[in-house]
Amino acid sequence: MLNNKFVTNVSLTSGIILCMFFAFNSSFSKLIDIWQSSNTYGHGFLILPIVLWLVYRKKHLLAKVGTQPSVLALFFVGLTSFFWFISALSYINVIEQFALFSLFIVLTWAFFGWKIILSLKFPLAFLYLSIPIGDFLIPYLQFITADISVFMIKVFGIPVFRDGMYIQIPNGNFLVAEACSGIRFLISTITIGVLYSYLNFSKLYKQILFVLLCCIVSIVGNGLRAFLMILIGHLSNMQAAVGFDHFVYGGVFFSIILVVLFIIGYYMSDPINEIEKPINTNEKCASQKFPSLAFIAIVLSFLLIGPVLKYKYENHIAELSSQQISKSASHSPLSSMILTKFNHNWMPAFPDADATYISSSSTESNVDIFVAKYLYETDDKEIISYKNRLFDVDFWSIKSISANEITTAKGELIPYSSFTIVNMQGQERKVRVIYKVNGILSANKIKFKLLQLMNKIMMTDFGGEVIVLSSASKHEADKQLDLFMFQHFFDIKQQLTLAK
Repeated sequence: MLNNKFVTNVSLTSGIILCMFFAFNSSFSKLIDIWQSSNTYGHGFLILPIVLWLVYRKKHLLAKVGTQPSVLALFFVGLTSFFWFISALSYINVIEQFALFSLFIVLTWAFFGWKIILSLKFPLAFLYLSIPIGDFLIPYLQFITADISVFMIKVFGIPVFRDGMYIQIPNGNFLVAEACSGIRFLISTITIGVLYSYLNFSKLYKQILFVLLCCIVSIVGNGLRAFLMILIGHLSNMQAAVGFDHFVYGGVFFSIILVVLFIIGYYMSDPINEIEKPINTNEKCASQKFPSLAFIAIVLSFLLIGPVLKYKYENHIAELSSQQISKSASHSPLSSMILTKFNHNWMPAFPDADATYISSSSTESNVDIFVAKYLYETDDKEIISYKNRLFDVDFWSIKSISANEITTAKGELIPYSSFTIVNMQGQERKVRVIYKVNGILSANKIKFKLLQLMNKIMMTDFGGEVIVLSSASKHEADKQLDLFMFQHFFDIKQQLTLAK
């Protein structure tokens, strides 16, 4: 009896997953592409097998839980599917993927009932750890890694000079690059820590404490790893801890940290939770009702609300975009407005932009200007994307980040993000970034994404612009940028308007 019910549940679940992959193929494709292309998020391939294993461990428990299709859950299936459509429209991948995995939960509720949701709350929640999120932490983790490294170098009495992410000692120079930020180890450690906590601790405070311990140890450990690489390089006169050795030593150090965490976890562990103990299979199983074919068809119709809306919207946008492109092409295209080539080794890269505007200011402010314009966005063409760069990361690193705003001579407020970047030669540049959609300016990426979403829904603007201003003046960069933005910022807007 148990086996028959388990097989039925597995068959229904498999059918749900197949329908999900078919209906939401675009989201799954993007997700898999990220897992494949990024070492940081490659663990995503392991999450679903782990979830299935966690469910299998509970098969005897699930046999005692009554199941019944939920009519109420139909509303949440449709609502979540619509939320997925809105998220896909905004091209905020994290929210889109959150909505995608939320569909697994509401579908489970619809087909099996809320008691199953409560019984599988951890396996279902564990799915969210496959969402690629954390890139926004990279600059801050780089700063922490550099801070710890420099502090330890000074403790050991080694002369050191730091400029941004560049660390110089008598025997050589080091760069705390994005790959050295420790984001990969942090995310992997958190994932392992959450799973370990669930399997070994029954008390909530211990689970939270162990996960926090994993976060702290991984961040501090990465700083110590960077310091050890510098120390080994110093002691070996730069003959070790460089090139391939760098990755080998780093991998060994991270393995040691994981072993230490597991040892700590072993001594913190509780006796096996009663709910996880094998259940006597002779006990009477609860009645389980399975959905009818009609109910399954209704659920699938609610599930397809999002994909159908997305399909219709994309067709409509394709027509409008082709008209807009044709209209722009009949005038002076923005892509031809490359007025003056300037210092290319810092230049922003927005490879999928529909047009770019590059110029060196002819005013007394001496500011370099870069504008990338997007007439519309697609899954492969976004203003906020990991493919886009504000400067060449092979030659420059971030020294500081801030957000500010300035009021122009006409009383208009301009918000902006400010970056100080530095290269190995000690040269600095000030870079200010402003995003614009339908004439509205923003410096916050999330706010800008929401503004884009509102304009797409209202059919007023399907793309947007990014404006990057930079000055290399060593002591007066901020003053020159302030002067240009105060007097001439909206001249850029007028020139772009003339090109439409």
